[in-house]
Formats: sequence, structure tokens, C-alpha cells
Amino acid sequence: MANKKYKKRRAGFVILLVLILLIVIGIFAVKGEINGGKKTGETIDVTIAQGSGTAAIARELKEAGLIGNTTLFKLYSRTHGGDGHYQYGDFTLEKGSSYQELIDALCSTVSYRETVKLTLPEGWNAFQMAKAAAEAGLCTEEEYLAAANATDYDFDWLAEVSSNENKLTILEGFLYPETYSFYADATARDIVATQLREFEKRVLTEENKAALKDSGFTLEEWVIFASIVQKESASVEEMYNVSSVFHNRLSNTSEYPMLQSCTTNNFIWDYVEPYYNDNVPQAVLDAYDTYDRNGLPIGAIANAGTDAFDASLHPNDTPYYFFVTDVEYTHYYATTYQQHLANIEKAKTVNAKHGINGLVTG
Repeated sequence: MANKKYKKRRAGFVILLVLILLIVIGIFAVKGEINGGKKTGETIDVTIAQGSGTAAIARELKEAGLIGNTTLFKLYSRTHGGDGHYQYGDFTLEKGSSYQELIDALCSTVSYRETVKLTLPEGWNAFQMAKAAAEAGLCTEEEYLAAANATDYDFDWLAEVSSNENKLTILEGFLYPETYSFYADATARDIVATQLREFEKRVLTEENKAALKDSGFTLEEWVIFASIVQKESASVEEMYNVSSVFHNRLSNTSEYPMLQSCTTNNFIWDYVEPYYNDNVPQAVLDAYDTYDRNGLPIGAIANAGTDAFDASLHPNDTPYYFFVTDVEYTHYYATTYQQHLANIEKAKTVNAKHGINGLVTG
């Protein structure tokens, strides 16, 4: 009996030793991977494309034989100052370099190449951005729109973006508006990939993702909602009241099933109809017209900034279901339709002082 107990203890001890040995080997393997190998002076040229995130860079480095484990590199990059600081361009890297040496090299400014500034304001849609990119000489409008309708970029969250045939531009709302600097030979895909990376960095923060989870919105619904708030608001301050109106309507669909946002109709008149040469399929009209459909439109109508995204998640607590804006950008809010009609007259009075008959939308 004692002999059996001894054998069991011995077997357990052997297993423990094997586990410890495997852990030690694993630690040394990880350290060896992170610290790099023996340097022989051999260099490898690597090109990092504009818009590349850490995952794409890790794959590029592995394909070049500079690292052996993309997952470990991504984890190291996240905790050692790489993420969000990588440059793009041509780099000459030494084989055997440590992770930190590779990150330092890829975060440093490369040799001078001609750059082009591209300013894409908050509230612009893909058609406006395409025109600006073309005017900057970076690509044609058609190339930009094709890139904005592609979904094969290296971002996991793109799996949450629908590709419904009635959407005018698949990535509308995700094309983050900012002033960018691109190499003169950048492609349309470089531009869009950079915008998506900026969206991920500026909008998909941990704080926002937690708030989104509690909001009841999907990612795409949040983007659509924020685009409407952006276009309907005359100031950042008003975004939180405008957001409250649409939240209240979405929460009381039995009485207010439709958002009735003028900006969605403006989008139809100004961009959808010209795109279809004034022969818009009824299904597309129905997909965007919030005076005719219940709830949100099928896709975003613009690309919002961080303030509109924040207001969409954190609206003011109000009883309002209506609002109207005058030409001086004053917002008039109402709880009942009768109050709303009175506010319309107030807005018309202000507009008349500026020689404008009726209301101005958009």
C-alpha cells in the first residue's frame, strides 16, 4: 500500500517537473522571440502601406522573416508604444532585431517623400470626400467610392457592417473626418484604410464600446444615428438635445414610429437622386426616407465626428419629440405637435427677417 502511494507521489512529482520544464522552455522561447536573434548585418527592405494597423504590420514582418509570432508582436506592440504611432513608407530593417528595435524603427520618420494634405470635414459624406480626394490629385472620385464600398480591410469590426444592396455607400459613417497627410502616390484604398484606422482609434475607445453595449444600439445603428445627429445640429451643445429627440422617438415607436429627419431627405435629393440620374429605385428611397420608414435609415448619411458619437450615446434627458431650426441656427424644441407648429412659425418669422420664405433644411 505504501509502495503504491510512493509511486503516485513520484508520478505526480515527475508531471510537475515536466510542467515546470515546459513553462521554463516557453518563457525562454518568448524571450528569445522578443529579444531577437543573432545579428549578421543582413538587412531586409519592408514597405508599410498607408492605413496599415498593427495586425497588418505584424504579418508583413513575419512574411519578411523578421519575427516569428504575429500574436506576440501585437501584444508587445500594444504595451510598448507601437500601436497608433507607426509610420508608413519604405524601411530597411536588420534581421535579428528585437521587437523593440523593430517598433522604434517603424515609428521613426522615413526619408522625405512628397505629401498631400487632405481635409475632410465632419458631416461630409463619401461623395464629398471622393470629390476632395480627386481635387487633391490623389485618386479619381470613382476610385475613392469603390474603395469606400469595399469591406476587405483589416479591421475585425467590419464584420458588423452590412452590405445591403440598397445602401448607397457601404462604409458611409465609418470614414472618419479629419485633416490627413498622404504620400502623393497614395491610392484610394490607402486613404480609406487610414480613415478606418482613425475611426477605430478615435471612436471605438474602450469607454465608447462599454457605453455602446449598454445603449441597445449595434455598432452600425450607432454610426447611422450619429450621422443624423451630426447633420441636424448647429453646434456641439445642441447635439445632446437633438440626440434626445431621436432617442425619445425610438423609445416611443407606438406614437412616433418615424424619425422624420429632414437631413435624410436632403441626402436623398442631393446625393441619392443624382447618383441614380433621378431614377431612384423605390427600394432605395424607402431605405433612406425617414418620413416614410419606421426607425433608422438603412445606412449613415454622413461621417460624424467624436462629439456626435458621444451625444448619440449620452443624450440630454428631455421630454422633446420635435425640433425646428431657423436660419440663425437657433433650435426650437417641443414636446407636443401643437408646440412644434408654434415653433415653426417662430422660425419662419426669424427667417423672414433675412429674406427667406418658410423654413430652411439641412
